[in-house]
Amino acid sequence: MIGIICAMEEELTSIVRNLDVTTSHIPSKSDFDVYTARYGRHELVFILCGIGKVNAAIHTQMLIDSYSIEYLINVGVAGSLSADLTFGDVVVASDLVEHDMDVSGFGLPLGQIPRMDVFAFKSDPILLECADKIKIANHKTVIGRIVSGDQFIDSKEKAEFLHSHFNALACEMEGAAIAHTCHVNNIPFIVIRALSDMAGRDGVAAHSFEELKNMTANHSSNVVKQLLALI
Repeated sequence: MIGIICAMEEELTSIVRNLDVTTSHIPSKSDFDVYTARYGRHELVFILCGIGKVNAAIHTQMLIDSYSIEYLINVGVAGSLSADLTFGDVVVASDLVEHDMDVSGFGLPLGQIPRMDVFAFKSDPILLECADKIKIANHKTVIGRIVSGDQFIDSKEKAEFLHSHFNALACEMEGAAIAHTCHVNNIPFIVIRALSDMAGRDGVAAHSFEELKNMTANHSSNVVKQLLALI
């Protein structure tokens, strides 16, 4: 079974629409919904986790504990940290870092989780190989680092710092926590994000996010559709 986790209703709705599947609702232990469906040869389970790293980690663990997850896909929107990427382009995470983890006072680099065996959580190489074949008309699909934190980045200075310090292409609020949870459980994963804003590099990010979140969610779900056909 393939698990698909989204933070927002707009993201989940876009995937279900793009895949043209009928979902079956399953009672959940949380306030968020769980659905199952079949797409081609794949059995799918979808979960809406809510925004932020804690919500993401809780619901990722719930999926892993409740279902026989072969792969886990996180899909949604993100802010662009690269001058080469714009609205609607898609970033597939090569790896992910929790940018707001800061124990630098103990001599660890920014983003390093204390006593964790890795700095960045790497997406599954098989899924990345599949994702590298995916195209979106009139938009770029690239593979690179995504950083996550419990912050909506709406500052040119902060965005430029995240790009230069972490060599990151995009920022969001859940992916690294999902990757962290999958790493601990030894579950192959991939994170796919379409760019809904410029993270404050071209004005107020919240404005473009609200205006473009549905379009960009559609782009990321299109990538998921192509990915499922390749797995």
